[in-house]
Amino acid sequence: MRSRLPIEDEIAELWRSTDAVGFLRAWTTGQVDQGEHARHTGNRLVEVPGAGSVVMTWTPGQQLANLSGAVHGGYLALVCDESAGLAAASTGERFIPMLTLDLDVTYLRPGVVGSDHRVEGQVLHAGRARIISEARIYAPSGKLAATARGSFLPNKAFGVA
Repeated sequence: MRSRLPIEDEIAELWRSTDAVGFLRAWTTGQVDQGEHARHTGNRLVEVPGAGSVVMTWTPGQQLANLSGAVHGGYLALVCDESAGLAAASTGERFIPMLTLDLDVTYLRPGVVGSDHRVEGQVLHAGRARIISEARIYAPSGKLAATARGSFLPNKAFGVA
């Protein structure tokens, strides 16, 4: 049986009383915990300008390095998936996690261990059934490190009791 993350009463009430943008903005203030996976990978949501747009900061730790000392490309893909998926989730009447249907990543330069990267997620098309989003990771130099485009579907199995 699959277990779900426990959701405290205060967070459940916030989920019921605000739209997706408001709920995600609570992540940026620490009112809602971004989760263990975010601590492990070093990415965190820092801004939600509006529906369909998110900004993250990513500081990959040594645990994400490959044998050459750069960030493993799979982690760049993971962070692209997270930012594009959160951008998609921000369009909802309520926050609902997204299921990734596909994700196409283009790598331009390596991620740098221990340094801050800017990550932007932006919705390109918000359909009723499928949302198309893109992500951009900027290296500490400000140059584009990776881009991705994917399609997402709201996870209808998600619910807050």
